[in-house]
Amino acid sequence: MSDEPRRDYPIREGGFLKQLGGFDIYRSNSLIMAVVAVETGQGARDIRFYRWQLRKNAQSGEESWKVDLARFSVGRFDFKDIAAKVERLKQQLL
Repeated sequence: MSDEPRRDYPIREGGFLKQLGGFDIYRSNSLIMAVVAVETGQGARDIRFYRWQLRKNAQSGEESWKVDLARFSVGRFDFKDIAAKVERLKQQLL
């Protein structure tokens, strides 16, 4: 597990939430699942679970990361590792 939170998640810059950093739960070429510390425009901070999927636009053919629905299997998750990552985000970023 990396000591430093990542700051390269596909959260839209200039949007409602600013990413402070996070940790991958799972990452492949077409899927990212992560816990990410965020800050709202009003300064409230929170830790959120995200799942992004790389999708291709049918008309333009361009690929982009889209937030996916949060209805998925968690059978492969290492919950002890996830809990440790969430605690580190709380200590380091909140």
